[in-house]
Amino acid sequence: MLTPSAFKSFWLRWLIAIALFFGFTSTLPRWWCGLDGEQWFAGNSKHVAMLAREVAQTVNRGVTAKEFTSDSSLFQHEWMFGTYQMAALGLLQICLEHPEMRAEFLPAAEKAIDQLLSKEVRAFDAKSWGEDSLTSLDGPNGHAAYLGYTNVVLALHRRVVPQSRFAELNDKISSALARRLREEPTGILQTYPGEAYPVDNASVLGSLLMHQKYFGGNHADVTGPMLQRFQKQWRDEKSGLIFQAIDSRHARASDEPRASGTSLSAYFLSFGDQETAKILLKSLKSECANSLAGFGFVREYPRGVSGRGDIDSGPVIFGISPSATGFTLASARGHGDRTLFVQLYRTAHLTGAPIATGKRSQFITGGPLGNAIMLAMLTAQPVQP
Repeated sequence: MLTPSAFKSFWLRWLIAIALFFGFTSTLPRWWCGLDGEQWFAGNSKHVAMLAREVAQTVNRGVTAKEFTSDSSLFQHEWMFGTYQMAALGLLQICLEHPEMRAEFLPAAEKAIDQLLSKEVRAFDAKSWGEDSLTSLDGPNGHAAYLGYTNVVLALHRRVVPQSRFAELNDKISSALARRLREEPTGILQTYPGEAYPVDNASVLGSLLMHQKYFGGNHADVTGPMLQRFQKQWRDEKSGLIFQAIDSRHARASDEPRASGTSLSAYFLSFGDQETAKILLKSLKSECANSLAGFGFVREYPRGVSGRGDIDSGPVIFGISPSATGFTLASARGHGDRTLFVQLYRTAHLTGAPIATGKRSQFITGGPLGNAIMLAMLTAQPVQP
């Protein structure tokens, strides 16, 4: 029979054990999931190379639309395009930050660019417009997403390879986009007929800013006003987030201000304008970013607003946007925000389930597109002034 003192000692030991258990279970996952986050923030060459090899292998074997689960052929082909585009960005960013890896990863980056420019990959855009984006550069139609996303890659390649074989095309696309912006009374280029999205125009603007800064492009008459639109006209006055869509006829917001579009816009703008990119990150942090037990997340909608999200945000659960959480990694690294980056990475690690196999690593739940996006976001470069 337990004596009172023994009984007290017994329960004291149990209370200590329980406290230790909950202490370890609440801190161990945070510590474990954050380890790689610290390494990614620092640009650890081993971590970078292992994921880059997985993405490069995906590019080299090729990606097909059928690999993506969607009932929409358009979305399947957009995701195929997005895989090559994000893969190229990530691999080229690595070439900038780690010149010693250039010989290994530049060939895959260039193969991804060749795929971006192929008729097969650009067919989704041609089908929507009834014309090919690259053979109609003298025309008036926007093609904002295809041309903008592609042109960012071409400009970045020129920064890595000064004698880039894509230089002439980069010049032509930049000239076409700048001309279309001058001629567009609403100030926003359409992605598809009747559809205009600020985030796609952010890729257009980011590419023009790079072309202007590094390659002598003369686009200040359109880039200046467009930056103002991202700071004011296309930005919700209360939350500071970018409107997800704009009415292409009347230049008014036609969707809510949302974090998925804002976070990706901030990434594209980081290639050429530090001020605007920083403004958008500040709004994301004050309005949408939060953490629980050290695991960071970004809500899709402003405080006090709820919504179901869509294909851009990913499934919104408890208000959290997978896309915005992932895209904000890029801004956190680009602006040197280590705390935010590691918090967000913990969540990406927990949900992405990264594994290493030999000299490669991958996020199991990401698939080809998810791994390409993560490589681009995790290797985002310091924001350009």
